[in-house]
Amino acid sequence: MKKIVMALTLATLGGAAGAAPLNFDFSKSYVAAMGSYQHLDKVRYGDVDAYGVQFAYGLPVSEALNLEATAFGTYMPRSVDDKADLSYGLGLDVLVMQRNDKYASFLLAGGGVLREDISKIESIAPYANIGAGFMGNFSFMPSLSYRAEVRGVADFNKDGAPGRNKDVFIEPRVNVGLVYGFGYGAPAPVLPVDSDGDGVVDASDLCPNTPPGTAVDATGCPAAVADTDGDGVLDTIDQCPDTPAGTIVDGTGCPPPVAGVNPDLDGDGVLNELDKCPGTPPSFKVDVVGCMVEQTVALQNVNFEFDSDQLTAGAKTLLDGIAESLLAQTSVTVLVTGHTDALGPQSYNLQLSQRRAKSVMVYLVGKGVDATRISAEGEGEFSPVASNETEEGRAQNRRVEFKITAQ
Repeated sequence: MKKIVMALTLATLGGAAGAAPLNFDFSKSYVAAMGSYQHLDKVRYGDVDAYGVQFAYGLPVSEALNLEATAFGTYMPRSVDDKADLSYGLGLDVLVMQRNDKYASFLLAGGGVLREDISKIESIAPYANIGAGFMGNFSFMPSLSYRAEVRGVADFNKDGAPGRNKDVFIEPRVNVGLVYGFGYGAPAPVLPVDSDGDGVVDASDLCPNTPPGTAVDATGCPAAVADTDGDGVLDTIDQCPDTPAGTIVDGTGCPPPVAGVNPDLDGDGVLNELDKCPGTPPSFKVDVVGCMVEQTVALQNVNFEFDSDQLTAGAKTLLDGIAESLLAQTSVTVLVTGHTDALGPQSYNLQLSQRRAKSVMVYLVGKGVDATRISAEGEGEFSPVASNETEEGRAQNRRVEFKITAQ
């Protein structure tokens, strides 16, 4: 039997040299079943070999660290009579993994408890083990891997050798077997690639390096420049592409401001005819066409009813403008964060700020903004911007922040 185990180990080691590329997914849990060979300590058994099985359930903790719960059983033939002894136990090991394109090697350390029936004496004792091994998978089944390992097992069983003055027995154990990984399914579909982002996949793109924003035809090459609304300004620079026929426009393709009419209705510093994101409140930073850029803005005037998450009428008016701007600018996401002053219990303030932030999010979604673009959280009193010792400072701390991020 010893020769068979050695042959299996050598065959596995030989297979690793010409192994298939390592496709085993170590980010998922797995089970292992292995045959064991163990050479017993000669103080209690003489020169005797033992055989058994070992099972493991592995759970990844990080890219390089796994935990394994183990169960094993060992058959130990007696050299002094025709009877046989048994050893079985449970343990927990930590594996440190190292991978390359062919196989994964690992170091392990751990311990547990075992029960032994030796020379009619049944005993329970702790054990510890350290070891090393490797894994490599089969080309025909990526969820299946072969595994071989060598352990040194320290058995702290003072009853393990009746009549012998020794408390610790150190024995080598070789395990060889298979590992099955969970969570494998059909491979993810390979999506067509569009390297230059012009809407034409590389396989059909005759002009693969088109600059961003360039209008292209079905072959991915620059399309003929057009003036769709017929206002004399080409579509590539027309900031008002749907101007009604006959409308007088300026060089941007937009009607010039009319005397006596507010030229910047939302007060963001961008004239109405150039503003592609109308309704943006003045508190927000915008680009040259009036759309929000990445920023974090604190608003004290998004107010709520006393001790409540109900928005006031004034807050709703302000949020209406923010919603209008977000509907026109779908390339940004928003994190809404609620803050409170330090009056009252910390836990209550935290819950109130969370409810208020969620109330703002729900209101914006109700105005048509995609819910996947908005998230909400509460910070309570833990992120003040002013002193909580004065009413003026507490008023500054009672605020709602909007974090704008480009997708």
